[in-house]
Amino acid sequence: MAIMTKYDLKPIVKTFYEALEEGTILGRKCERCGHIEFPPYLCCNECGCLDTEWVDLTNMRGVVKAALPTRGAFGDPDFRNEHGDYFAVEIHVEGVDPFNTSLLHVDYDKYAEFDKYIDENEVWVKPFIFQDEDVKVVSWELVEDCEFKKMPEIKKAEPKAEASAAPKTAAPVAVDIANDKTAQAVIAAAADAYGVDESEIKLGTDIREELSNESMKMIVMISTIEDELNVVIEIQEASLLNTIADFVNVVKERLGEEAISADATASCACGCADAAPACTEEVDDVAQAVIDAAADAYGVDASEIKMSTDIREDLSNESMKMIVMISTIEDELNVVIEIQEASLLNTIADFVNKVRERL
Repeated sequence: MAIMTKYDLKPIVKTFYEALEEGTILGRKCERCGHIEFPPYLCCNECGCLDTEWVDLTNMRGVVKAALPTRGAFGDPDFRNEHGDYFAVEIHVEGVDPFNTSLLHVDYDKYAEFDKYIDENEVWVKPFIFQDEDVKVVSWELVEDCEFKKMPEIKKAEPKAEASAAPKTAAPVAVDIANDKTAQAVIAAAADAYGVDESEIKLGTDIREELSNESMKMIVMISTIEDELNVVIEIQEASLLNTIADFVNVVKERLGEEAISADATASCACGCADAAPACTEEVDDVAQAVIDAAADAYGVDASEIKMSTDIREDLSNESMKMIVMISTIEDELNVVIEIQEASLLNTIADFVNKVRERL
């Protein structure tokens, strides 16, 4: 068995934002193939290797490959008032998968000319870190001064009157997905944008892993959600969302609705769409064997593990523990699960379904 290094026990996102506070932009570099993940992920999306290391990308440069206007469907008036106009763009950096972000310090009135110009010319951009509300974030600006670059004149906002304390958000609840208009609208938007049948999309569907990592398709999906439900989802915000349930809960937050419970968000082992709690608790011998293997490898009681348990988020991101779990599953159920394959599985239900596929 190959020796693999352990992950830093600090959550990836926490480390990333702590570095931003210090003025450093980090990515994750694969120790096997050298591919770089930015924004950082838990494993390499090029070869599936679990062993990646932090790299400093503060001085990286990229090329704009696509741009969209941000007034209307993609607009965020509060952000614009605070930081000025911007375009939603797709950026290519050497050795990194294309990603969506915001391009600030632009002349918004010249969007049509800019959109045409990037089709015919390489337009280089660089990252910069700025304060947005209570956290530092990364955006991008043009490397060179040109006709499209324009520094904003920001007017200081009037202080807002103190509002009464907002009620505490209730804990997520289980819902009837079939009758949840918000969830159904998000599913329909995803189906239309990614060109699949709605029946193929579950709340636990990981959009980039199971549908497509093509950034423009996600932009189409976001636009449809915004049009149908009259909410705003920033491109930068969307880059941190993974599953259909993540998008549903962001929309519900905007609409003042209760979030979907953890049990409802995961696709259960039997393949149902809404994964009602009663269904997620039904386990057979195969599912129980996977649960027991996880409990043994991660040092927890089997009763703490549900079908919807996200192994890396809810148990541990330590790669060697997953290897122990896989080994136990293989011994108990006489199947083979490759490490690279396992890197794409998230929940206990994912592993159960993979075992069922082998059997």
